[in-house]
Parts: sequence; C-alpha cells; structure tokens
Amino acid sequence: MMKTLGMQTTRVKTTNRGRSVRAGMTALSVLLAAWLLVLPARAAAGDGDGGTQSVFSLGAGSRGIALGRAYSTLADDASAIYWNPATLRNVQSKQINFMYMPLYGDFTGATYTFFGATYPTLNAGVFGLGFVRVANTFDMYDEFSRPLGEGEYSESQLMVGYAFERSIGLLAGRLASGVSFKIVNQKVDPYSSTAPGVDLGFRYIPNFAKPFSVGLNLQDLVGAEHKLNTEADKTDRTIMAGLGYTRLFTNGSALRVMLQYDMPDRADSKLRAGAEYAFSKFVALRAGLDDGNLSFGLGFTVNAFGLGYGLDYAFLNRETAGSSHPVTFSAAYGRTLDEQRQAAAEQRAREDQAVVQRAFMAQVQQHRDRASAYESQGDLAGAVDEWKIYLELNPGDADATQRLDAVMRQLVAAQAEAARDMEKQAAINARFTRGLRFYQDDDYARSREEWRAVLEIDSTHAEAKDYLARTQAKIDERLTQHTRRANQLEQASRYTEAMSEWNNVQVLDPGNSQAKRAVERIKGKIQEQSQNLEQTTKRLETVNLYNDALHAFNRGEYDKSMAGLKRLLALEPGHEEAKNLYALAKRKLTPLTKQEEDQIRGLFVRGMQFFSKDEYAKAIDEWQKILEIDPTNDSVRRNIEEAKERLKQLGQRR
Repeated sequence: MMKTLGMQTTRVKTTNRGRSVRAGMTALSVLLAAWLLVLPARAAAGDGDGGTQSVFSLGAGSRGIALGRAYSTLADDASAIYWNPATLRNVQSKQINFMYMPLYGDFTGATYTFFGATYPTLNAGVFGLGFVRVANTFDMYDEFSRPLGEGEYSESQLMVGYAFERSIGLLAGRLASGVSFKIVNQKVDPYSSTAPGVDLGFRYIPNFAKPFSVGLNLQDLVGAEHKLNTEADKTDRTIMAGLGYTRLFTNGSALRVMLQYDMPDRADSKLRAGAEYAFSKFVALRAGLDDGNLSFGLGFTVNAFGLGYGLDYAFLNRETAGSSHPVTFSAAYGRTLDEQRQAAAEQRAREDQAVVQRAFMAQVQQHRDRASAYESQGDLAGAVDEWKIYLELNPGDADATQRLDAVMRQLVAAQAEAARDMEKQAAINARFTRGLRFYQDDDYARSREEWRAVLEIDSTHAEAKDYLARTQAKIDERLTQHTRRANQLEQASRYTEAMSEWNNVQVLDPGNSQAKRAVERIKGKIQEQSQNLEQTTKRLETVNLYNDALHAFNRGEYDKSMAGLKRLLALEPGHEEAKNLYALAKRKLTPLTKQEEDQIRGLFVRGMQFFSKDEYAKAIDEWQKILEIDPTNDSVRRNIEEAKERLKQLGQRR
C-alpha cells in the first residue's frame, strides 16, 4: 500500500530516534519504487484519511500483465484467484503457477513474485490458492551515521479462493460466483502488521451469445487495515468490470479479446484492453493497453511426461519507472474437467448397456425356462411357441434348435399314438408335420389348410384343433390389418394399392364377400378414372400380376412369384406391396447369413434398450430395420405392435 508505506517511512524517521535521517531516506527510496509501480502520482493522492489502493494492483502472472491487466473475465489459469475469484471456474485442470519479476531493473532492486495453485472438481466447484509478495532491503544507520545492518521492506498477500457455477433460467446463461479470503502482511523494519481482506467476484456467460463473457470483481471489498506505528491505513476497494470474447478455430487455435474498466474508490478510473492469439495451443502472442501504456507478451506450452508445461513472458513500460519483464512458469496435471465429464458419461453408458443387456438376457432365459416347463408339463404346443421365440432372440443356440426339433417330433409321435388306423395315421402324420413346418415358417394360410385336413380325417384331434385356433387367431389379426389398410388406401384414392390389400384378404379368407365387393368396386373406380386405354391396361395388368404373384407365393411357388413381381416392378417401380412381397419371397428362398443374424440381434437389442426407456418410437425404428432384413419375422412385428400400442397409451395420458 503506497500511501501507507510513504507514511510509515516518515514514522521510521520521527518516532525511532535511534535512527538517522539517512535511514528514513533510504527506506523512502525503496518505497518510491513501489509507488511508481502501481499508481500515477495523481491516483495516490488521498483525502487525508489514509486510504489507498493495494500495492499488488500490478497483477499476477505474465499472461494477465501482457494483456493490459484486462484479465478479470477470461482468466483461466492459477492467477485467476487474483484477477477475479469467480474465473477460477474457467480453470479446467489442476495447475501451479509461479511468476518472478524484478521491479524495473537496478533502479530499485525490488522483486515481485506470485505463486498460484488450482484444484477444480466436477461437482464441488473450484478451489484456488495464491501468494503474492513484493520485497526489498535497505541499509539502516543510527543518528551518528553508524551502520546498523540491513532492514527489510515487504508486503505479502495469501489468498484462499473458491468458485462455483450455476445455470440461471431467467437470464438463460451460466453464472459463476467466487470469493477470495486474504491475509495481508506489511513490514517495514522494525514495524509489522497483518490484516484480513476479502474479494468477491462474478462471471456470466449468456446462452444466446456464448463466445462472450461478462466479469465483475469487487477487489478488496473488505480491505486490509494496517497500523504500523501510530496511524491506521485501510486498502480501498476497486471495482473491476470486464467483457471478454473468445473465438475457437477448428485447427485448435483461439482468439481472445477483452476490455476492462477499473474504478478505484479514490483514484482515477482506468480503461484496459488486451488481445491474445494462440496458435494450436502451443504458442500465444499477446498485446495490451494498460491505461495508455502498451504491454506485450509471448507464451509457450508443451506436453511431456503426462503434464502440460507453460512459459510466459511479458513486457510493460511506465513513463515514471521504466520497463519490467515478468516471467511465469506453469504446469497443468491430471485430466481436465471435460475429460472427466466424458469419462463419467462413458462409464454411465457402459452401466446402462450392462443393465439393458442383463434385462435382455433375462427375457431370453425366461422364454427358455417356459419352454422347458411346457415340455415337462406335456404342453408340447406351448413348448414349440416358446422355443420359437427363444430362437428368434438367440438364433445361434444349437441346443435349443435340437430341442425344438425334438418337441416337434414328440408332437408327431403323440399324433401317431393317438391315431388307430395306420393309413389314417400316416396321412395325419404327414399333414400334421407339414402344418407344423408351415406354422413355424409363419405361412399361416397353408398351415390352416393342413390343420383342417387333419380334422377332416380325425375331428377329435386335440392338437390340430388347438393349432387351428392359434393359426386362425393369427390370420384374423392379419385380416384386420389388411382390411384397415385397404379402406385407408381406398379413401386416399390409392386404388391399385387398395386392390392389393383386398386380394391379400381374399387369399387369407377366400369367401370374404366384403373383399369381393371391394375388388369389383375398385376396378370400376380405376376404369372410371382412366382416360387412357393404355394406362388402364397397365393398371389392370399390374393388379393381375400382383394377384398371380401373391397366389403363387401362398402356394409356396416363390420363384414363380418373384418372376411375376419383377415384371410388375418393371411396369410400376414404386409399387410398395410388390417390393415387400418380392423381399418376402426372396427371404423364403435365401436363409439368413451369420452376418444378418448378428445384425438382427444387434438391432433387436437396441430396440429393447429404447423400449425399456419408454422411447417407443425409437424402438419401432430399430425393429423396422429388422423387417427390412427379414420380413418374415412375426415376433418383431408383434413387438412393433406392442410398442405402437404403448406409444398410443402414452399420448393419451399426456
């Protein structure tokens, strides 16, 4: 504190009569250096009550000094505890920082040093520690000019700071708040004084303009009050208001521009500005304007042995006291906050994946357990269904495949035992075996014909009745879907597609009068709409081709069905039903590859992950991709219908 130091120098001379005027003048020359360092002469002139700015107003760290001391907003290193305790929240990693600066060369012989350290945490804010000291020595003499040895002048400041950040909804941004508690010591031999102080700071980043930051530091909000001899001096408060802009480039470079306005309680206000361009985080050029005085700086950063090392240099010049060259060494260690957040997010993702995987495996095991239970209870039909679902979820299980085949053989064997007549037995066995195979392949129309044929031979056949009921339920479900789709398409005047849906209904239910009437009605509408005979012929040919291909498909003549569908798609490339039927026929002729089975399993698991989180739309998207690979997968279709139903219920609750 310069004004204080000037007064204490006078007291050294007047109150301790064991020292001469030479002692006082020597001490005065030492303190004059600090006076010239921090304030112009006009800023030091008080009102007579002893107030003053801090001797440490020069700053901390070569980087901030090179930027014209306009560092109260964008400080992001260990010196942030000095410039604005709230900007400790800008620090991303654990750091140490040491600055050394001789005060204007041989003119004073005084030194100015700073040490800082930071410890950022993910959830508990950022902690900071700082220590700054200015010191010199002087020769002391008694009243007879005899040397008394060397005296010391020094001022030091220990700072302990903390900052945290919160989102503020009304202003739509992030507000960081910080406080720094200080212990300030002042010494001019033979006097010494220690007093506390407090800094309070804020830093705000708006969401609508994230490159900009606004900072406010109430430095010495509670100023240290010293009393070296008889008079007390209190450090005046300084309000530091700043604005910063940061532009990050894709190559790792960055541009930072900052403005700051300092308003001491009883000194002239000062405008400061600074700019920095960092080349790929390794070299930085800096310049500043410090209340009319130019400052420059250069910084280097290297990474070695798991640490980040920095060396910064600054040059500043004062008309009243010459130039100085602060040099700062820094080191950063440990993972940054962003790296810690990413690691935590990856850990949570792994845990979520493990939970979903366990849930999926539990569901798979549940179907296996049910299949085994049905086998032990003699419910072979139930066992077939459960083994089928299990193999759809886990298609590579050879043991389950063998057990499914064994259950089907048991069903056939059970039928053989129930039949009395050998000829009848052979016919029932053949029909029953084909029915099971068609049922397993989801070919329910042909499966129904086999069950009916069995019941025509033996009307008491319980298994055939059971499977006929199961098959009819699945056919009814498909009839409902085709009928609903046909009506929707007809209402949308998409007559060709509607005709295809009604043909599907006729294949599943040949006696369906509604479908027959609809086909005739749609044919009439197509003919009425057609103005060109060639176009009408083409449409009718398309309908006939699709009907023939559909009938061939249902008869199991997949090659013939695909040949007809190729001719149809040549006439009408956008015919979606033809594309779908072609994919089904192709799949019937081409077994799934190992790669496709793995892809289906992966899509099914991702769908289950979304389903378990109630994200039904995303689950449906994943399962639809399975149908693009394997259109015959009815288990996935049931899952899609269940997800759609839950999505509908969720919308109704909202």
